[in-house]
Amino acid sequence: DAKSIKNQLESSVSAIETITNQKVTLFRPPYGDYNNAVIDGANALSLSTIQWTVDSLDWKNLTESEISNRVISKTKSGSIILCHNNGLNTYKALPYILSTLKEKGFEFVKISDLIYKDNFTIDSFGIQRAKG
Repeated sequence: DAKSIKNQLESSVSAIETITNQKVTLFRPPYGDYNNAVIDGANALSLSTIQWTVDSLDWKNLTESEISNRVISKTKSGSIILCHNNGLNTYKALPYILSTLKEKGFEFVKISDLIYKDNFTIDSFGIQRAKG
């Protein structure tokens, strides 16, 4: 339920803020698995729930080339790319991905910079919509 989820998030937020000395404002549900209770729990803590738009599938231990080709071909303006710290070839693919996307004119920003703050809401599919 939302209360249990809120309690779990509070514990995580507290630990992250203690270690980083930074306010936590975003939440990505593990495995992208969420429902209304998860959203309600995150909202209760003023956390914006985010999802990714490009899955590198690096967790499947794809080759460096497979990861790079997948990410580069699917990235568009505003994309959020999902990579994992324990992907077997992620660290090998990232330099090529980043340099290629930069050459194509992409700019890299923090996820929080992609979220509209005023007069917008994020729907249950993670899409920002103008209020009203």
